[in-house]
Amino acid sequence: MALSLMGEFALSGDRGIDVFRCLDDERHRRHRYECIATVCPDTESVNGFASHARQNPAKMQAVARTFSESGFLMQDMRLGDPSSYPNSVTGVDPLQLFLYLDFFRAWQVADQAVARVEERLGGGALLQPSEISRTLKLLLDFNRIKRAAPFVAAVLPALLQAATQKSEDRWQNNGFALRIAGDLLRRSGEPEKALVCYEGALALGVNPHRCGLAIQAAHDARNLEAVKRHLAAFEENWPLPETLASIKAETQKPLTGGPN
Repeated sequence: MALSLMGEFALSGDRGIDVFRCLDDERHRRHRYECIATVCPDTESVNGFASHARQNPAKMQAVARTFSESGFLMQDMRLGDPSSYPNSVTGVDPLQLFLYLDFFRAWQVADQAVARVEERLGGGALLQPSEISRTLKLLLDFNRIKRAAPFVAAVLPALLQAATQKSEDRWQNNGFALRIAGDLLRRSGEPEKALVCYEGALALGVNPHRCGLAIQAAHDARNLEAVKRHLAAFEENWPLPETLASIKAETQKPLTGGPN
């Protein structure tokens, strides 16, 4: 059975319970993992990163509850001690067990790839745009918010300078990296900084996804001027989807109240 057909699963993350899905990458003939939501364990509020998660919050909550109630996922295990391994014969779904084992493999591969780039950066190496964008994408896919913070801080000045100078490579890595940096900053609760990244990405290439993200970040940051500016730019080129139309409706509400 393909792992991508097994549905969503959850793990403990930096800001709550992270819900993941496995995606088939046909171009590279492999599969990859992507964090699509974070569920707060106390309130069950859902922060959806993918449209599927935003449209199905109850399903994200159910996946998070299944994780919290699963005994084998929370038991202590030591790689060097087989007696501590989960018993796939009693009380453990073998398919779920192998899904988590494969995720562990993918996590380790990504972690080592990120560590190699971090080491080069720490040694004073000048990273290529493709290295930066690839590393940021790995950090985003695995929702490594804490791990990403110092890396984003280190590479952001050069990325923003590239946006100011309209400097881009043939694969548009700088714009992509700025968009991913914006996503990471939004997830960490920094919408003002995320907006700066999205606007930098737009300076290197305009598309509806980047423009929509800028609107959402400006809305989160309560920057009404930026919300209106990016809404106008969006509507000049594309019809507003429902999520952005609701933000526009908020900006058009009359002010209530008056002077004391």
